[in-house]
Amino acid sequence: MSVAGIQVSSIRPYLQTPEDVRSSFEKLAATGCKMVQLQWISMDVPVEFIAQILKDTGMVSVSTQDFYQVVTENLSYFLKLNECCGSTHLCVSGIPEEYMTAEGCRRFGQELSRFAGQLAKEGMVLSFHPRTQEYRLLDGRPAMEILLENTPDDICLGLDLYHVINSGQDPVAWINRYQHRIDFVHFKDKTVLPDGTTKLCPIGQGVTDWAPVVRACLEADIPWAFAEQESWQKDAFVCMDENFQWMLKQGFTAR
Repeated sequence: MSVAGIQVSSIRPYLQTPEDVRSSFEKLAATGCKMVQLQWISMDVPVEFIAQILKDTGMVSVSTQDFYQVVTENLSYFLKLNECCGSTHLCVSGIPEEYMTAEGCRRFGQELSRFAGQLAKEGMVLSFHPRTQEYRLLDGRPAMEILLENTPDDICLGLDLYHVINSGQDPVAWINRYQHRIDFVHFKDKTVLPDGTTKLCPIGQGVTDWAPVVRACLEADIPWAFAEQESWQKDAFVCMDENFQWMLKQGFTAR
């Protein structure tokens, strides 16, 4: 069973004060969403307050996320956020630029492995979220492929399908190959304007052919599928409702 949720990074401008967080989470809960991934809530908002708002709105957090350097530089904060909110996974994104060689990816894999061991002692699972640039070819192979070869399977993969597609890779191939490591996927869509520029839009309203991707996710029984949209051409919460309802119509379930 693949459960649909919302990545709250989608509404970052509305997560800067406790009052904003309460109002925003109430609006997300009104979509029927029961599961979220936490990212980009202002660190000025007490984690105990975030945990209480989740409880009040009937939602649960299964994962937190931020850039690798942000997490490692603020580790005590993220450990406390996970503990208070009951999140089991801590997800990091981005191979630091200084590691963006084939040998560098191998060394970064060793660094991530040590970090995963540290988190395991806290009862947490480490996930890695690749961006478009993490599929850059190094010695003829995607950087992510090298990284995954040099990390143990207990470091999970948070596969952002938008970035896979943007990189020119086949998302279905990545799902099929690494389904044993994927704990969640991100769905995000875009439109192409007449001048060739792109804008994010609610999933299913853009240029992406989602049918084979959705089928691969459901067949692989990916645990969590998050809707994501960080910029909007109309009300952000209307967009997130449309995103979440689209997820349910594809066969993902509410928790």
